[in-house]
Amino acid sequence: MKHLCSIILSLLIIGNTISVEAESLYKIRHKDKITQDWEIHVDYPLFEHLKNKTLQEEVNREIVQKLEHTFRNIRREASEFVGFPVLYYEESTVYKQDDYYSVVMNTSITRGEQYHSTVSSVNFIDSADGKITSLKDLVHMDILNGEVRKVMAQDRDTFLYHKFNGVRENTAFYITEGQLVLVFNKYEVAAGVHGNPEIRIELKRVLKKEDAGETYAPFPIIT
Repeated sequence: MKHLCSIILSLLIIGNTISVEAESLYKIRHKDKITQDWEIHVDYPLFEHLKNKTLQEEVNREIVQKLEHTFRNIRREASEFVGFPVLYYEESTVYKQDDYYSVVMNTSITRGEQYHSTVSSVNFIDSADGKITSLKDLVHMDILNGEVRKVMAQDRDTFLYHKFNGVRENTAFYITEGQLVLVFNKYEVAAGVHGNPEIRIELKRVLKKEDAGETYAPFPIIT
């Protein structure tokens, strides 16, 4: 993406990350339905006031497609196994730092005593040439893995350091105050008691540069 990293860097120099108020940029939609074999309780955002309307359609489509994919799996699982209904819960949080947005979606599925929790994100810059961005679009994955291992090594009571095989390219994330926040699935990097653990990495350590010889001014200290 043209100028992607420099745009993100400029956004990070000023401004704070906030959890966006629902009525400002999007509306929260609710879906609740109960049958004999399954039930769903889903809250999700649909954007209505982004600057880039084409991007807005793409973001909304990706959110809806993710929900539809999960719902199809729920119905298929419910039809294949009888006895206990499948319970599906979805909650979403929108984070915003200037024009950079992250929709973090937490999925919980329960069947009897079995519980499964995953988290995903849709990340994008709302600008004239903005588009949905992946983790590998923004950062050097090999450098990121090294930084994550450093964090885990410092807190081995929490993290499963020796079982860590690297950050997935589709790991959920958001950006706040010059930090990249990775949100992992339950059991992925820590015991289940820790839920969906987050690891924070200084973004400038892992952010891709557009040109090999290009350098950027350091981040200001945010207090």
